[in-house]
Amino acid sequence: MPDVYQKVNGWSAHIQETGDSFYTAGTDLTVDEAMVRFTGRSLETTTVLTKPIPTGYKIWILAQSGYCLRWLWHVHGKGPYGLVPQARPAPDDKAAKQALLTPTPRVVTTLITLLQAATYYIFLDNLFSSVRLLRALRKLQVGASGTFRVDSGIDRKLVAEKDTKGQGIPWGKIHCVPTSDGEVNQFSWKDNALVLFLTTVFQVTTKEQVIRARRRPAGDTAAKRAARKIIGADVRKDLPVPIPIDQYNHKMGGVDVSDQMRSYYQYCRPIRRGGWQSIAWNFLLEVVIVNSFMLQSWGKPNWQTVKNQY
Repeated sequence: MPDVYQKVNGWSAHIQETGDSFYTAGTDLTVDEAMVRFTGRSLETTTVLTKPIPTGYKIWILAQSGYCLRWLWHVHGKGPYGLVPQARPAPDDKAAKQALLTPTPRVVTTLITLLQAATYYIFLDNLFSSVRLLRALRKLQVGASGTFRVDSGIDRKLVAEKDTKGQGIPWGKIHCVPTSDGEVNQFSWKDNALVLFLTTVFQVTTKEQVIRARRRPAGDTAAKRAARKIIGADVRKDLPVPIPIDQYNHKMGGVDVSDQMRSYYQYCRPIRRGGWQSIAWNFLLEVVIVNSFMLQSWGKPNWQTVKNQY
């Protein structure tokens, strides 16, 4: 383990273990990456330009509704630290070789195994989701849903729909293609853009939909023009949305909620020396504060509200 993580690992382990005595995780979980700001010299900092914090220490987090349950350190150039090792398949076992996971999907299986044995349903974005991962989670008796990329081992028909540049299935339609073994449902749903989705929980049909208010989109793309034809002149219109995607929209942001709440308690002074201090004060201390606040909010205590600290 790199020195910058080793200095705070004891505190990190204590926070995670102590959290189990105060909170029992529910069914719906989220895995995502988070960044801890540090712009000083360090061999372990990573740059992700699409993040609100582009440069800093990357941490893989398992959370529920903003409550951080487990996390793994990311070692620059080597990947996640502390992954559960995979069993080596026999040289002639092609099926076992095809089931092996790369380090990024193994983050999900590792974080799940750190929790108490229970029934979980995990939401993932396209950084993690693949048919291999969902099969592996199914073997662990963990349900999963998430968006996916065209290079994640999906059916070629769905890949072709993504490449048609708006000329594929009509707006609002669903095209489901289960895997050959029937363990994973792959489907596409035409919204303002084509959404590619994987799930091991739902049978994706037109009956498994929920009515939601949809806004009339602006813009001049082919997909948005098609959406305006469906919605009409109204600003909003109630339209069906597949239940897997509706649940994903409402429950995927578990880590994002934690990031947002932690941003309210940032350390006032920038830390440019001693990267471990940035992890200690800008991540671990904030996780303690936010988790404590979430417990207080969910517990509904009878304590008198204090509006002034003086």
